[in-house]
Amino acid sequence: MAYCTLANVKRILRVLDVSSDNQHKIRFSDSYTLPESYSSNSGDCTLSGIDTIDTGYAGSEFWKIVFDSPTQFTLYRDEEGVISDGVGYPAANFLSTSDIIGINTTSWDGTPVAGDKIKFKTNSNISSDDAEEFIADADAIIDGQLNKYIKTTSLPFTTVPALIARASMYLTANLIFTSVFSTLNTEQVPTIIRRWYTFSGDLVKTYIESIASKGNHKYLSYGRFVSRDMLFDKVGIEEASGVEGMYGEIETNDVDYDKDINSKEAIGSN
Repeated sequence: MAYCTLANVKRILRVLDVSSDNQHKIRFSDSYTLPESYSSNSGDCTLSGIDTIDTGYAGSEFWKIVFDSPTQFTLYRDEEGVISDGVGYPAANFLSTSDIIGINTTSWDGTPVAGDKIKFKTNSNISSDDAEEFIADADAIIDGQLNKYIKTTSLPFTTVPALIARASMYLTANLIFTSVFSTLNTEQVPTIIRRWYTFSGDLVKTYIESIASKGNHKYLSYGRFVSRDMLFDKVGIEEASGVEGMYGEIETNDVDYDKDINSKEAIGSN
């Protein structure tokens, strides 16, 4: 059970879109520039957008569509039109040979003429599939934080609490940014990105404090005594002079220590 979704993480990272620092924005597999028809085209065909981009894809590449006829086109994986990536038809849904680019027939408008061209650019710095893996990484860290109080195999919820979901969102956003821009030193990482890591931990702590029975849950993570015997009765401590007859006195003796676990030993003997 993932604690958040990639859509949640994208919402957090969109705060970077208002920054003028374009080089430090996170762009996922579905990032591309809108298709642009060449001004030299003879027809009036337009392409409104790219319908699908493979979620395992990441990269910055120029793509060009060249119409071989009014009813057929070739997609090239370069601006020069050299590397072909499949032949398609405006009247049918298209998937490139590489399985990266998908264009639905509903995205076309107008009538092309042979030789007309349309260009666009994919522009992602992390694949959506990799981003999903970062969610799993963040959730593992959060499980470690929760495990200080609650065994993660016995979590007291089946639906992810809002605080835990948000902790995962902010931590994943932090992990993605610092991984994509791993060459930045600490001072170069935006302050808000660094704060997300701490904020995530604070949300986990707040959740733990919100559990009414957190005291009971805490003991799920720690060892318990194997016996209810009084400590003196269990280990055997030679009584001190002057305390004879007081509760807890005991003579040095041989006992089964942690019966069925450890071998019989003489406790208190040299």
